[in-house]
Amino acid sequence: MSAIVGVVDRGGGHIGDAELERMHDRLGHRGPDGGGRWCAGPVGLGHQLLSTTPEARFDDQPVRDGDLVGVVDARIDNREELLRTLPTAGASNRVPDSELVVLAYRRWGSRCVDHLIGAFAFAIWNRTEKTLFCARDHVGIKPFYYHRSADRFAFGTELRALLTVPTVSADVDETTIGDFLTGVLEDERRTFCEAIDRLPPAHAMCVDSAGIDQWRYWDLDPTRTISLESDTAYERRFRELLEEAVGCRLRSSGPVGAQLSGGLDSSSVTVVARDLLPETETLHTFSNVFDDAPSSDEREFVETVVDRPGIESHYVSPEGCGALVDRDRLTRQFDRPPHNTIHFGEWKLAERAAEAGVDVALSGALGDSAINYGLGLLPQLFRTGRWLALSRELRAMSDVADAPVWHLFARHVVAPLVPEPVKRRRRRRRGQPVLVARANPTLDPSFVDRTDLRSRYRTLSSPGSVFVRSTDRKRQYRSITAGRNVANFETADLIAGAFGVEPRYPFADRRLLEFSLAISPRQQFADGWTRSLVRRSLEDLLPEPIRRRPWKTMMNEAFWNELTLETDRLAELVADPGPVTRYLDIDALEAAVDRFENEPTSRDARALWRALSLSVWLDSTGSPPREEYDVPTTNH
Repeated sequence: MSAIVGVVDRGGGHIGDAELERMHDRLGHRGPDGGGRWCAGPVGLGHQLLSTTPEARFDDQPVRDGDLVGVVDARIDNREELLRTLPTAGASNRVPDSELVVLAYRRWGSRCVDHLIGAFAFAIWNRTEKTLFCARDHVGIKPFYYHRSADRFAFGTELRALLTVPTVSADVDETTIGDFLTGVLEDERRTFCEAIDRLPPAHAMCVDSAGIDQWRYWDLDPTRTISLESDTAYERRFRELLEEAVGCRLRSSGPVGAQLSGGLDSSSVTVVARDLLPETETLHTFSNVFDDAPSSDEREFVETVVDRPGIESHYVSPEGCGALVDRDRLTRQFDRPPHNTIHFGEWKLAERAAEAGVDVALSGALGDSAINYGLGLLPQLFRTGRWLALSRELRAMSDVADAPVWHLFARHVVAPLVPEPVKRRRRRRRGQPVLVARANPTLDPSFVDRTDLRSRYRTLSSPGSVFVRSTDRKRQYRSITAGRNVANFETADLIAGAFGVEPRYPFADRRLLEFSLAISPRQQFADGWTRSLVRRSLEDLLPEPIRRRPWKTMMNEAFWNELTLETDRLAELVADPGPVTRYLDIDALEAAVDRFENEPTSRDARALWRALSLSVWLDSTGSPPREEYDVPTTNH
């Protein structure tokens, strides 16, 4: 939750402090606890500090160790192991994580990433070899953006820092805008700026005068299996790993909080955190509640968790703030259009956490993937001819979910087996939209054509069919490694950066992910229950109403209510669309507004949210003069 910036003249020229200072100061909001810069010859490095661990008060960055100089944004979870291995000076409780990262690089070079567990993004300059080594953590918790040109390499925690570099053009990337408007966020490299890329998760790179070498240093293995002697052994091992993942993330310089929705993921994190914390420490919980959207309200489940000693609950009602929340602050803080439809709720939770003085907020994000539903087992049983076992599972699931067996068979067995092209042909015969038209009914056809959006959408969005070479484990692998997860982490990082509260994600722990992916889907789906393993392993901590919840709550009603409050802004957008005319058909946008007002659907609601979000972002980035837009004449 700190920030790093840097720039390298690849031709060996001199980097002036003024250039680095502009980048560094642009991220000043992320450094309430200090900052530092270092320039020497062709390199400049900078750091902004948000102190969220006890050792961070001794952090003095950029870190200098002989011929190595580094800037690090990290929380290292295997500290004790590294402290035993690396030659640190002084007491271990005075060694910040940044120093451990630099020492790990000195010991192992580019293989240092194989020895790091946690959330990190860093860059280390080797003055002897004149190389810059950069790396990003395994799942993309910490952001890392970079720009390369013939004579410059620059990097930063946020896009806005790179936009201060003279060689960086602010031209928007239309391919990324197409991905955003269709809701396909799988590309882990591109950004909304043509001149800036992202270092993908689990990747490292080396920059020198000859060029840039980038590689993947870690990946999950969907063919690896773990077999234990009993169900109890699986439950015990999962519990140990979850406690380790939560415990690592409780290392904080101040009060700890947890985002608690009342679902299985956030509740599991919360009850484990409360169990691990000393009795003298209070765990703060922050929960959205929706009095005017009862189908989205989970207060009854939240109350079963917080009704225990040592928890101070904070209920946050974001109702009435609108889908954009604080528009003025949003445009200052966000260097991209927010994509999450529940953005307003996340913003308000972070705001309340900051008001409560919390430094760290635990989250259940990625839990859906880390604690696999196991539903891929059902079509797998059908495909391999184990129909008696399939029948037993469906009958048990029917009792749990209170749904007809035929419905569960059609949804969870037949539908995944049907190839996507067959589904599209069926929709066409019924006169229903397909591909990009189905994803967003407001797209401008000329934009779709010039970006070849149809082909890109078909490639990035297709889940394939489980009839061919697919297993539940491969489905879980795709879920864990989906690009949308990275986009969600990066957006949450921007919100957290606005309020100085660091989000931490126990279910993103590498050790937990490796175990969960390697076990049998029968541990994840059993006796009709999805996510069976976590329900069983936390039986003593999770309230029974949460353990027995078959599905999660949908947030449609809450989102639609807040989007309805943006009616005037949507009307203004239709009447005066400005730069979005390059991407959207304004007549189609107006039709979507009318349909949403009369008979709302998720399809129209998402399209309107994206249009509104994109237009606000484009206005805030300093878009081209109005005469450059081909604005159609309308009677709006």
